[in-house]
Amino acid sequence: MYKKILSCLLLAISVLNVSYVSTAQAATTQTGEREVSFYIKEMTCQLCVYLVNKELRALDGVVKTKADMNAHTVKIIAKPTVTNQQLIQAIEKLHYTAQLF
Repeated sequence: MYKKILSCLLLAISVLNVSYVSTAQAATTQTGEREVSFYIKEMTCQLCVYLVNKELRALDGVVKTKADMNAHTVKIIAKPTVTNQQLIQAIEKLHYTAQLF
């Protein structure tokens, strides 16, 4: 009995989660924002992740950032007015190198 209830609950959660992700992705493309990813070789610890996110989020026009320490990458969602060069310069302020991913 409990297994059936649990499986129904998990199914409902997964369906809701998929629809939420689809809605969030659609909102990003409809607003004209762009997504850019960079590889940052020097990002090796949680402090690095924090500093990269903080520096990028301080730029006008950056909507969201998500740095991944294990993959050494950062995904940035920004308005079209933000150039790749501005993003690279922000990362270089930390004495890290950024490569378009």
